[in-house]
Amino acid sequence: MDKRSFLKRVIFGVISLCASWPLYRFVTAERFRPPKKVTVAGSFRAGQHVMEHDFALFVTPDGPVAISRRCTHLGCIINYDERKGQFICPCHQSRFTRDGHYIAGPAKRDLPRYEVRTLEDNRGYVVLVT
Repeated sequence: MDKRSFLKRVIFGVISLCASWPLYRFVTAERFRPPKKVTVAGSFRAGQHVMEHDFALFVTPDGPVAISRRCTHLGCIINYDERKGQFICPCHQSRFTRDGHYIAGPAKRDLPRYEVRTLEDNRGYVVLVT
């Protein structure tokens, strides 16, 4: 190999690396997504619950608890069966307790919990959905 073809290959390699660096950074970089704030207004007593699209909010004697409604198996929106006190996934029948703990089905992890903050004068809650 002569000097000219060697230099061409080196220059082509350097240009290729420089051109692919932004793509590499885009694919591998961690992204920060701030939580979405959902306000649930109203006065609630212990034992009541509210179903939203992304979460279920249960008011317990210990305080409010927000449980994700996305199944940990494939991300289906799960339903709450009040008679059984369980979340049931309509896609593959995974089951979770009212607290979000895994019971049965193809999902193997508990449902995530979201942070809940009480509004001023106890007029509702703000749920931070991640």
